[in-house]
Amino acid sequence: MQVLNVTRWPLVFVILGAAGAAIVLAFSSFNLFMFAMANFAFIEREGWEAIRHGALWQLGELGVSGAMALASWLCFKLFEGELIGRYRKWADRPR
Repeated sequence: MQVLNVTRWPLVFVILGAAGAAIVLAFSSFNLFMFAMANFAFIEREGWEAIRHGALWQLGELGVSGAMALASWLCFKLFEGELIGRYRKWADRPR
């Protein structure tokens, strides 16, 4: 699909895409590790009662948040690579 081909996007849209991916990464990974460790400690301390109160559901939500953080990081790296390629093409042009 031509829409997904970022090499044809205007520079402003590539920069906005990179910024959007960075924002999603920041929000989805904020305190992710601390919440996961607290969840594991709660399950270890309370056992079956923690599972009954939704600790496994929260653990699944943390997994989805981690996957979203990974996907947004990969998206950011895609935009970053495109920006670096365009900069190098601009820097290597004859003067």
